[in-house]
Amino acid sequence: MTDPAAYEPAPANAVTRERKWLKDLGPFVPIVALGGIAALTVDGFGTTPNLIAIIQASAITGIAAIGTAAITISGKFVSLSIEQQAVTSAYVFAALYTAGAPVLVAVLAAFLVAALLGLVQGYLVSRGLNPIVTTLAFGSVLFGTVVLLADNRTITLSPNPIAELGGGTTFGVPNQAIIFVILLAAGSFLLARTKFGRQLVLTGANPEAAKIIGIPTRRIIMIAFVVAALAAAVVGILVVGQVSQAKSDMFRGLTIDVVAAVLVGGIAIQGGEGQLWRAGYGAIVLTMLGNIMLLVGIDAGTRELLKGLLAGAVLISMTVLKARNR
Repeated sequence: MTDPAAYEPAPANAVTRERKWLKDLGPFVPIVALGGIAALTVDGFGTTPNLIAIIQASAITGIAAIGTAAITISGKFVSLSIEQQAVTSAYVFAALYTAGAPVLVAVLAAFLVAALLGLVQGYLVSRGLNPIVTTLAFGSVLFGTVVLLADNRTITLSPNPIAELGGGTTFGVPNQAIIFVILLAAGSFLLARTKFGRQLVLTGANPEAAKIIGIPTRRIIMIAFVVAALAAAVVGILVVGQVSQAKSDMFRGLTIDVVAAVLVGGIAIQGGEGQLWRAGYGAIVLTMLGNIMLLVGIDAGTRELLKGLLAGAVLISMTVLKARNR
């Protein structure tokens, strides 16, 4: 006779563990499948130089997306001034260094300026101003000011003291990618394991309830904007190290890539949900898609259109799923 025990259902805890494992593994299946298909069908995709280029590009977008994800989780949508803040940090660092300032002083000055810019935007948004309008206007004013002060010139670093940091490798891995992973791990730890992380999530989930239990929601929002600005500063400095110059158009399109990465990563645009690693995952997916489209000959305008459509589709899907789960 067949053993009746064979028909007994698996223990509930075992089923729960299996579902959690599948849920955790699920997001990585599309990127692995996409990479495998591209390696077999797209000429040049699987070459070492191309893979390194993908890693470097996704690291830049990913670092900026980590900071922006903090704003999104706080319930304040996104910042539309990411690329302008990165340009500003690049110019501040390059201008001070070429003027004779020590490298460390130039780096610290770029971070200080970025923190002040983030603080101002965070303060305005925390006082009730619309984050989209505020950051869009702030970015436009900031960009115009920086270009005016720099006379729209390109500042070249020769020699470049951070060339190894921005464009070098360690054991074959781009240093930009290593920094990206370190920041991603640190940010994920802070969000999941610290008081600030819990307060950030609660602020985005229900700001009124957060105020009632004593969470300083305005301060949390300002910190989120400072984090985003500092992430943009890291991007600005790393790219200056990579290309040995600062110029006004060096981050064109970064903001839309960052916003798309946050959405594709599955971070709820309404706030109160999400994990920072998902922003990094979204950056990798988008960079890989962009690289594949470039290799197959799709023009730049169509690539941007498809990125926007993908981000929009993810946003609509998340909204519909959230409405069904209520």
